Amino acid sequence: MELNAAMALDVHAYRGGRMGRLLYQIDDQAYGVLQPAFDRFRQRTGSFVDPYGDLIVDAQLSVLISEIAKLKVETDLLTVLEACRNECGAIVFVGD
Repeated sequence: MELNAAMALDVHAYRGGRMGRLLYQIDDQAYGVLQPAFDRFRQRTGSFVDPYGDLIVDAQLSVLISEIAKLKVETDLLTVLEACRNECGAIVFVGD
């Protein structure tokens, strides 16, 4: 039996206290690229995007979007977060 050590951080819509549909998955390579933005987000908000835990991001979603945009890396996550901010207003990161 082979163990899969790859991490996946799922991003779901979050509305009315309920986790919605899966919007995006962040693998360990993408997490590494996004890590500087997640670190700055933590410095600004105190909230940690943990690959092994869960985090609801609602009022701080614009801060997260801003920090990812500053990286100037091409990622669909930015588009997903912007759309979710406009539609449902919150997301939940669900770690392994």
